[in-house]
Amino acid sequence: MLPKVTSHLFLHTSRAVALVQNQSGTLRNVLQHQSSGSTTSTVPWTTGPGSSWGGAGTGAGPGGAKFNAGSKFYTGYTGAGRAVTQANTSAGQDLTKDDDKEDVSTSLVKSRQSSSHHSRPLARRHSFSLPSGPRDLAQETSTGVLHTVQLHLRARHTFAPSAEHEQQNRQQPSQSESPISADDSPQSSFAINVEEAFATKNVPRLAQLIMELADRDHDVQKSLRSIDARERRRRLGAQTSSLIGEAAAEEADSKGRDSLLSEDNFRTAMSIFDAACITSESDSGNLQKRSALAFRFPVNVYHALLRSCAYHASTDAALRVYSHLEARVRQPLTYGSETSTRFYPSTTAIYYLLSTYVNANDLVGATEVFSEFKDLCARKEIAHSEPSSNVRIWNKMIEAYFRAGQPAGALRLLETMMDGESTEKAQGEKVLVPSPASSTFTTIINGFCGQIPNDSVNSGSAPVPSPQPDVATALSWFNRLLLQPNPSANPFESSSEPTRPDQKAWTVILEMLSQAVSTDKSRIQDLNRLFGVLVDCAAKDSLEVKPTLRSMVLSTNVRFLEQVTDSEDKDLVHASLAFLAHHISLDKGTRPSLPHIGETQALLANVYPQFVRFGMAEKAWELAKGLVARELSVLEETLEKDEKPEAKRSGQLLNKVVPLALEAIVSSSSETSVLSEALQVVQYAVRKGVKLTPAMAPHLLHAFMISPIEIQRDLAQQDYELLLSCALTLPVTPSNNELPEGCAYRSLTALLKVFDNAGIDSHVQAVPRKLALAVMTALHESLDAHQLAEFFGTVGPVFQRFKRPPLPPSPAAESTTPRLPVIVDAELSRYIDEWYPSNRSLTVHDGYARLQEAISAPSPRYPHPTTLGRLINGLGRARDISALQSVYDTAQQVIFSPYVSANPSWQSQAWFQIEDQMIIAYAHAGDMESAYGHRDRISAVGGVPSPDAYGSLIECVRDTTDDTSNAMALFTECQMRGTKPNVYLYNTIISKLAKARKADFALDLFEQMKANTTLRPSSITYGAVIAACARVGDTQAAERLFEEMAGQPNFKPRIPPYNTMMQMYTHTKPDRGRVLHFYELMLKAGIKPSAHTYKLLIDAYGTIEPIDIEAAEKTFKKVESSGETSLQSTHWAALINAYGCVLKDLDKAISVFNSIASHPSARRNPANPLPDAVTYESLINVFVIHKRMDYVRTYLAKLQASGVHMTAYIANLLIKGYSAAGDIEEARRVFESLVDPPSGVAAPNNHVPHNPASASSVPPSEPSYREPSTWEAMFRAELGNGHRDRAVALLDRLRERQFPHAVYQRIRGIMGDDNSVTPWAQSPSSQSL
Repeated sequence: MLPKVTSHLFLHTSRAVALVQNQSGTLRNVLQHQSSGSTTSTVPWTTGPGSSWGGAGTGAGPGGAKFNAGSKFYTGYTGAGRAVTQANTSAGQDLTKDDDKEDVSTSLVKSRQSSSHHSRPLARRHSFSLPSGPRDLAQETSTGVLHTVQLHLRARHTFAPSAEHEQQNRQQPSQSESPISADDSPQSSFAINVEEAFATKNVPRLAQLIMELADRDHDVQKSLRSIDARERRRRLGAQTSSLIGEAAAEEADSKGRDSLLSEDNFRTAMSIFDAACITSESDSGNLQKRSALAFRFPVNVYHALLRSCAYHASTDAALRVYSHLEARVRQPLTYGSETSTRFYPSTTAIYYLLSTYVNANDLVGATEVFSEFKDLCARKEIAHSEPSSNVRIWNKMIEAYFRAGQPAGALRLLETMMDGESTEKAQGEKVLVPSPASSTFTTIINGFCGQIPNDSVNSGSAPVPSPQPDVATALSWFNRLLLQPNPSANPFESSSEPTRPDQKAWTVILEMLSQAVSTDKSRIQDLNRLFGVLVDCAAKDSLEVKPTLRSMVLSTNVRFLEQVTDSEDKDLVHASLAFLAHHISLDKGTRPSLPHIGETQALLANVYPQFVRFGMAEKAWELAKGLVARELSVLEETLEKDEKPEAKRSGQLLNKVVPLALEAIVSSSSETSVLSEALQVVQYAVRKGVKLTPAMAPHLLHAFMISPIEIQRDLAQQDYELLLSCALTLPVTPSNNELPEGCAYRSLTALLKVFDNAGIDSHVQAVPRKLALAVMTALHESLDAHQLAEFFGTVGPVFQRFKRPPLPPSPAAESTTPRLPVIVDAELSRYIDEWYPSNRSLTVHDGYARLQEAISAPSPRYPHPTTLGRLINGLGRARDISALQSVYDTAQQVIFSPYVSANPSWQSQAWFQIEDQMIIAYAHAGDMESAYGHRDRISAVGGVPSPDAYGSLIECVRDTTDDTSNAMALFTECQMRGTKPNVYLYNTIISKLAKARKADFALDLFEQMKANTTLRPSSITYGAVIAACARVGDTQAAERLFEEMAGQPNFKPRIPPYNTMMQMYTHTKPDRGRVLHFYELMLKAGIKPSAHTYKLLIDAYGTIEPIDIEAAEKTFKKVESSGETSLQSTHWAALINAYGCVLKDLDKAISVFNSIASHPSARRNPANPLPDAVTYESLINVFVIHKRMDYVRTYLAKLQASGVHMTAYIANLLIKGYSAAGDIEEARRVFESLVDPPSGVAAPNNHVPHNPASASSVPPSEPSYREPSTWEAMFRAELGNGHRDRAVALLDRLRERQFPHAVYQRIRGIMGDDNSVTPWAQSPSSQSL
């Protein structure tokens, strides 16, 4: 007896039955018993789409049994060596032990064709199957067992690989050869295995082959259901990717479906089974003892075949399989001395058999199977009949009634389950009736949702249409389940009390409501309400809010808003928008994944127009900014956690919504505020890395053009630059089709005239050179000479900077008349070229002198332009600018001489070559502005600089605050212009990335380079990419690349990669053993160690545990006595660091420092004597570590007296030491005593020169410039002493200095949200070492 609450809840059941029985119209027609004749076969055909239990296709019910190769059945059968009959002990394996996710739905099989034959109904009990016992073997032919099998396989076309083979088989039916060709195809191999198994009567092998086919069929059906599920989600809008991505996914699914449907695993398996049923075990004795091979198959083979029968709705095949299985119940098999254990049909077999008839829409047959099941239960002749497995079968029968269009029958069956645990039969036996489980109610809801089709029922009538979803009834049942107190623990566990909806029920009801919204817009309220309930109760009910469900519900709201008209219910519209806004605003208490954020961004991009349409544009913009902020926050956390060098987000959301946000502002804001609001939106997008697009630009330009002149002239410099950048995204004079309707902006010239009228000459003059050049190019490429003259005649003088000066002389027009005829002498060219590429006795200046001698002679002679280009290149690298300019002038004389002009092609090539060499020369000479000027000369006449020119520009980008970004901009520019990178260009950009610790980007370019079959990485390339990995501590990648480098056929050992590996294992990932390993490799390669190598060895011995100070001293003395390597300040600093910072021996560190001045090495370079800034820095670091700032003043006085220039790194240590000692005022004095370099320029005079012996000292009177690390040191000092306001003020100053964003963020990140301060970096060595 169910509790009162249950009886009250399901009083609705009886009423529903009565309602269904008395309904008129469509539902009454549906409830009529329909049938149509058909004949099933083993060929895969049956109904169309079906139950949603498995995601698509006709369903076998909630969760079916799963008997596969990993089940207990299959492990009970392990091969030919084990008696097959032993597997019978597990024949009744319970359904509850299987994977609940399996379903036996039919998937994508052909529609059943009408036939004059009716499907065979099941008779009661013993007429249920074919005759028991062995088959009548007398009907077998005398041609032999193998021939019989071959004929059987040929008749079914099971393995024929081609039509040609089939034709051959039909022409020679009496031959005993196999119809399968003896080729190497998988089909042929499989056929041979089958033939061998039949020839040898190998029952275990045949069983294994059938299981392989059935399991493969099971996998195919699961894949097909997955494809159907994705298609259904696409129809319901549960995808938020791009249309291109959707189309690609749909095409891939279509191809995948075709490929899966081309397999014929089920029919092949049944053919082997049928052949086994007519093939007997040979016995020379009594014919009665012979039995069919199929009778010796393990039970899991029958279950697997029945499962496939259910998939394909093949009732004939299912009857044949079940009849053999049932025959073994009535007559146990005796084989030799073995007798199989008697067993009963299991719930597994009954479930699959019932599913077959349900999938075939054969209600009569399903009813017979269900009655048979109840009879077996009453006689206790069914194996492992437990409530959970029985529930599945009862659920399946409920589904059968719904599929047949008879919900009344389904509800009566539910009442039977609820009324009592057993029902009396006439014979006094009891039939076990399970109580409903949560899956039972899910089946009912699913049935009312109308997701189970009604193709045809075998009652002889014509098919009727599928019933329409009964949304109200399904929703009523679901709402009642929501009122229950207890969640569902197991969907197939019977319960005397109803439970709350399970995961499947939620999926069914939400999908039904999503579909219903298209015909009844009011259902959007039910959909959103229930989804809110799911989100709230998911944790309590152990449910999952699946991303696909979330996407489907939110996308349904988007479709609803797109389809609703302005005149319809505004309450529904605003409720839907509020719902979307709530779920797009990600919960701040959780950390969403990046894919989840991306999906939400795509959803907002789709719904953004509706927010604008219904007056909620401001809310939508706040949502967009919130999503961007969450994404950046997650990225920062990811960077911090995984220590990745950099990550970039796509900005697709802003690209889509910024134009919409601007459109809303322009259409709703006043003239006085429209420009300010529009600028805020565009500036925000630009700050987030979004590039301006033609969709954004017109709105901002319109806002500017309609604003009062007072507002137009009161903007910041960056605002005017932003307006010009917007104008450049459009044609100079856009057409009406390229501008929004009513746009006040008409052309770039009109914008510049407004600038002129507003009197903002100073701002125009301050426009950066690059932007001014872009404006100039746009004007001159779009306007003719008359239009340009007219425009520049109407604007002020400052706008003349946008007027192109006379073009640089082009090969066609440039004319330089030499004083005397130019004679190009090949012999002279070879004579001048003797210095190139290297000559022990000649330099580039010798070549230059020879040139001057030749052209100064009474009868001057000139070299080939190529020779002049080499001279220009070499003089630039020698930094002799006056000489290279002289050669350039000479080259112009040669290029435009009558001799060269006679060949225009040669002249053009020579001109480009000389200009290209000028780029390289000026870059190496340090005059980047002149280098860019010659690049512009090439671009102005439609040319493209060479990869060597771009490589030089990238290599020589230095002494800026963001060298890497500038280098990457140049590399991107060269790719956009079509320059194909060469090895040198790759080497330079990879080296830049390596120095900036951007290992991921460096490795990407390295792989890109290796993918280019025309390029081969050099030792320099490997050295650069190894350095990139070493700087970020990726030892595995560095080791792998080093080995790869050493194995290259063009490998030439160079010292940098060896030093890089030693440095990685010294400072980044300390491991003295590996340091010494690479040192030994260096020596074996015949490379002489450098000064830096020995410095690394001293560090390895003096800083890596266990400390070996004797080895460090020995290495120091080796350098000291070496005639090839001079003792440098870095060696002294390494020794001081080992004694003072690592061994904590202050006196010894001071003693080492004091000994420097008297050492012979101190006077080897009179221009830069020791001790220098590096050694002073190492000693002051020791004082800071020991907290002995009292020593500092003495040695600072010595530093100043000796003429050593104070560096920022020494100042950093002083700030740190004074701060730690509590003397914050002195720390501030040190910080303020330094000055800032010009904006965008790196601080000079702070780093150790690469060759100290040839470097001159910096005068002590020169100012000391702050490094970013100096700002960081002062920032930590202020925070460490509790002066947070001063630290924030430092951040403001840092921002004004326009440091790179990464630098600002790193320093800002020192201050946590809780005002905590991260510790000082503890490094025994100073930054400059």
